[in-house]
Amino acid sequence: MKRPGPAKKTAAKGLPKAPSTVTPLAPRRAAKAAAKPVTAPRLSKRPIRDEKPAKQARVGLFTKLSPEAKRFVSATRRRRIISLSFVGSFGLLILLILATMFTPLLAVEKLEVTGTKRINNKTVLKALEKQIGVPLPMVNSSSIADALAPFSLVDSFSVVSLPPHTLRIAITERQPICIVTVAGVDYLYDPAGIRVGNVGNSDNYPRIAIVGDPKGSAEFTAAIDVLLALPADLLGRIATVDAKSKDDVSMRLRGNAGQRIVWGDGSQSVLKSKVLAALIKNQKKTDYVTFDVSSPTAPVVRYGNF
Repeated sequence: MKRPGPAKKTAAKGLPKAPSTVTPLAPRRAAKAAAKPVTAPRLSKRPIRDEKPAKQARVGLFTKLSPEAKRFVSATRRRRIISLSFVGSFGLLILLILATMFTPLLAVEKLEVTGTKRINNKTVLKALEKQIGVPLPMVNSSSIADALAPFSLVDSFSVVSLPPHTLRIAITERQPICIVTVAGVDYLYDPAGIRVGNVGNSDNYPRIAIVGDPKGSAEFTAAIDVLLALPADLLGRIATVDAKSKDDVSMRLRGNAGQRIVWGDGSQSVLKSKVLAALIKNQKKTDYVTFDVSSPTAPVVRYGNF
């Protein structure tokens, strides 16, 4: 017995056929939105940047280098740091130098003069007034020398800067070594033939017997050479020096006896002074003698021969 199958649908005759597709009705908003044209976003032509920091990239690259390359990179960095430090220090030094040279930070406000005995100190200070206001590093020795030129008793000087505002001028005066009579007046002279001053009661220097101005005199120069060769203790005992020429110089010692010394020329001065000191030591100050050291290897002592 056969089971009944599904019933077949049959269209009723005389009825209209249904449409093949069904279109649902869309809302008005959807229709309006669909009607508007849609534009795509513009794409930038610039490449997208890598947001990873450059420092991380360098660190990553450094870790991939060989040990030799790492040492080279480290050495290069150290040299760069040292170079930059040197340049910075040098620039700072230049700025400091310029600041001290061209600003009143170290300007001279006080002057000090030392070493003056025969020269008037106030007169020297007045001559150096132009140094006030000059920066200490810019003080010029030549300008100071020009200011001191009128003072003939100044033998030499030195400049000492005492920051922040003091300038000290240390003067060395000419020292007299002898007495020379010029036009009937006794004057003190130094070894260069410069007149130091008048003779005072306490001045007990040797007298040099010459004619005319000592400066430029050959006889004066010969006598000075002899005095400079004598030791200090013996120089103090010399009363007079007679220089008839540069080859004929004689002297007399202080005392009633007036012991005489025949020196001769200026050769072998050191040996002559040593021999003379030994001869004088062996004689009494009251002995009337002449010490002849013109030939120091064969000295002669003559008694009572003047």
